[in-house]
Amino acid sequence: MLSIINSNNLIGIDSFLVKVETDITRGIPSFNVVGLPGTEVREARERVKSAIINSGYDFPNSRIVVNLSPADIKKEGSFLDLPISIGILRKYLNRDDYYLDECIFVGELSLDGHLRKVKGILPLVIGAKKENFKRIFIPYDNLRESNFIDGIEIIPVKNLQECINYINGNKNIDLNYKDLKVHNVEFNYTEDFKDVKGNYFVKRAAEICAAGNHNLIMVGPPGSGKTMVAKRMRTILPKLDKEEMIEISKIYSIAGLINEEDGIITERPFRSPHHSTTMQSLVGGGFNSKPGEITLSHRGVLFLDEVAEFDRRILESLRQPMEDKYVNIARVRQNVKYPCNMLVIAAMNPCPCGLYLSKTECRCQSYEIIRYRNRLSGPLLDRFDIFVEMIQTPFEKLNEKSQEETSEEIRCRVEKAREIQKLRFKNELINTNNEMSTTMIDKYCQLDEESKNILDDIYNKHELSNRSYTKLIKVARTIADLEGEENIKKNHILESYSFRKAYYTYFKSRLELNHV
Repeated sequence: MLSIINSNNLIGIDSFLVKVETDITRGIPSFNVVGLPGTEVREARERVKSAIINSGYDFPNSRIVVNLSPADIKKEGSFLDLPISIGILRKYLNRDDYYLDECIFVGELSLDGHLRKVKGILPLVIGAKKENFKRIFIPYDNLRESNFIDGIEIIPVKNLQECINYINGNKNIDLNYKDLKVHNVEFNYTEDFKDVKGNYFVKRAAEICAAGNHNLIMVGPPGSGKTMVAKRMRTILPKLDKEEMIEISKIYSIAGLINEEDGIITERPFRSPHHSTTMQSLVGGGFNSKPGEITLSHRGVLFLDEVAEFDRRILESLRQPMEDKYVNIARVRQNVKYPCNMLVIAAMNPCPCGLYLSKTECRCQSYEIIRYRNRLSGPLLDRFDIFVEMIQTPFEKLNEKSQEETSEEIRCRVEKAREIQKLRFKNELINTNNEMSTTMIDKYCQLDEESKNILDDIYNKHELSNRSYTKLIKVARTIADLEGEENIKKNHILESYSFRKAYYTYFKSRLELNHV
């Protein structure tokens, strides 16, 4: 007896169709799985056999061959337990092949026949919908996570017996479960920009970064508020729309990081890896090519605290993802592409002791300061749009009773600027000013003669690279959007330039240090 059951598997954050072909014939009893199965799939033989027997069905005392098509793509994970079981138990189903051709089966079986929750159910459901399947059978514990997707019938089952009974029409499952609310999501952050006293220049920089998705690096002594500002960045970012929620949730579904009660990611991610992190944990990869921290921060914030303490190789690996907004992990059998359109916030001390150019005497030698700052290469620094110097907040300012601007007030201005960009790029494949190509800059960043002259002076004075030059214009474009201006003016260029002064202070002149 030959049966073909549909399932799917994952490559990166996308799924692909798997045809589970089960052939039961006479011969010496055996159970083989072919078609490039991974370790988890090969182990499914024992789980499936025990689950079938413990569910009250007869396991065929025959030669069983299960082929996973396409045979040239490796199948990972425990998704295929259920479709393999359904293929073996095809004689117990009173439905014709036409019905089964419209179905996809996904799930891991326990030895007693119960279906266990699996990672990555969201991209599997989305993939089934794209393949125009009418229904998908999933573990009941994955219901909240998959509930977010419309346009496909989702059938949650608790065990193998319940699945077969439902197919045969002997079991009713309540499918009126579309109760997940994702609209009008309220922010419940404990952090707020009203807690940041003084440092108005830095808060302005944070607002511009949030409005245009510009990367920011902060340099300052310990305790100047760098981490405090970084942790509050996501509180001024716009609310996620439905499409962004799906993008982020697909990633977190694969990583197994979605809260069971929520079922979906409704807030922008904030990831802050320690400086001792490995290349694989930051960029992604490893044995199963899993997403790293840069992918987990997609549409959110990646905070690199004490960035100069990171391994040089690891920092250099960020250059391509920061520029292209994706990371491509190449392996022998397959290439995996992960999105990483994140806002990168970096913080560092000006020197090893952290006191250079502060009111307290620095204990470092000149060569130590140069060596410390050289940990960040020129090409990496070129990926940052805004550089700001953090200074210690005076005692009087810390104890001032004046009300600082709240995150909500700043976020309102950011959202208005983002709406301008959304309208501007409605015919493009981008959402923010930071993603503009050179062609788009020529199209959307019109400059008057006075602005061109100022840019020419800045370019020649500081010998800017082409990337630095375009980033200067992009930041000016965002400043103009915040002010509701259609064209970039002189003051926008000058303000954009002011956010690069820390770069010339700490990095551009690092070979010219005259430190005692």
